[in-house]
Order: sequence, then structure tokens, then C-alpha cells
Amino acid sequence: MVKICVYSLIFKQYTLKEIFEKLSEIGYDAIEIRIADDGIHISTRYTEEDIKNIKSLLYDYGFKVTDLAGYAKLGYEWERAKSEMDIMLRTGKAADKLGSKYFRIKVRGYDANIGYEKIRKLFREQLKQVISMLKKNGIEAIPVIEQHGGGDMAHTTAILIDLLRGFDPENIGVMFDPGNAVKVGWLPLDLQIDIVKDYIKHVHVKNYEWDTERPGKVKPSSLDKGIIDWVEAVKILSKFGFDGYYSLEDFRNISPEVKAKEAFDFFNRI
Repeated sequence: MVKICVYSLIFKQYTLKEIFEKLSEIGYDAIEIRIADDGIHISTRYTEEDIKNIKSLLYDYGFKVTDLAGYAKLGYEWERAKSEMDIMLRTGKAADKLGSKYFRIKVRGYDANIGYEKIRKLFREQLKQVISMLKKNGIEAIPVIEQHGGGDMAHTTAILIDLLRGFDPENIGVMFDPGNAVKVGWLPLDLQIDIVKDYIKHVHVKNYEWDTERPGKVKPSSLDKGIIDWVEAVKILSKFGFDGYYSLEDFRNISPEVKAKEAFDFFNRI
């Protein structure tokens, strides 16, 4: 059976309690929660009372947290990197307290003035320190790096394996997100997955279609009609032994309840 959850970002206009209510009505029992300093949905400056309240909601609704989606990035020069790593440590602590096995981290954006190799070197040095910090603090949740373009450098799984090669998948993982590669960095699905198959811990689910009014551009689409064949993606991931969660991150301009219900029905059909 495919395990599914929803990323709280698509319900950003709702409180966590309201999200639990709505997802529970649809049939979900798991959630991925955003952690960022924008008031949605957990701040990196959380208090123990904040954590206590979320744990109470999880208990009341019978939910589990699959991942805390953080925004801190590795690969910056050390002065900035230290503050990013501190945020990762706090995020990891929160993940542990909420019973989540994973928390998201990211890769800084490419900068031609610095160059790929220097960013890669900084990333790998900093990742080693983050893993050491987590172990030193007894944190069991592990960081997962999202496949992401735009403001991140990790457009492709090929870049991710270059950044991660030699690191133990027990200590670091990948958040596979082919939707983030449909326009920049696209590779065939089976190749994308094969490259990082040992690291994939969590999957973000969304789809896009080509925008006929803007050549070369894409627009959000339903899961069953876009560029990504999600039925095939699930088959390939299953073949390689993936048994983690598929987390909905749908950016269509429709109500989040409709998006969550469509995804629930889609994954139950397959």
C-alpha cells in the first residue's frame, strides 16, 4: 500500500488544528509540517509549549509527522553557514520531539562567482559537521535534501549524488521531487530514481503541464494529467524498495481540500 500525507504548506491559510480536522475527514493520518520563521506552521524559534501543543494535536487526531520541512541551506561561506547549521540542529531536535524520522534541509543556489566546485566543497564539509552535531546531541532524525531548482543548486538527482557520494544513507537522505525538475534539470524518471535510490527517504508529489500560452513555461496540473507519470513513478520507486511517504505539494489555484481529496483518491486507486 502506498503511504500518503500532505505537506502543510498547501494549507497555509489554516491553523494546524484546522488542517488536522480537514485531513482527518478525508482519511489521512499523516502530515509533513513546514518549519520556518514566517508563522506557517512551526517557527524555528519554537518553544516547548509549541511542541507540547502539536504533540497533543497529533495524539487527538491519531496522526504522525513524516517530515519537518525546513529551509536552512548548506554550501554558503562559513560565516552564514554557522547560523544555517544552528537552525538545522533546532529543526532536528523538534523532529525528534514530534516523532518524525526526517527533517528537510536544502542546498544553496548556484553562484558563478564562487563556482560549483567550491560550493560542493563547502556543502560536503558542512554536512559532515551537521551529521556530527546531530549525533553529539543524540538526535535520531536525519536530514533529507530536497531535489529543488530555482534558488537551490540541486536541480537534478545527478547533482545530488555528486554532493552526497560517500556519505552513509543512514545519516543523510534525499527528498525526491521530480516536479521540481520538469523545466530545469529533467532526466528520465527511471534514471533520476536509480541515481539516488539508496538515499530516497521521502517523496514530494506535484505535477505540471506545458503552458500553451507561454512557450517553454509550465503551469500546475492535476497528478494524473501532467508531465510526470506518477503511476510509473510509484512503480519504479517500489521496484527499488522505497517504502516511505508520498507527500502532496500541489500548487494549483484551487482549494487545498479539493487537492488533498484528489490526491487521496488518486493514490488509493493505484
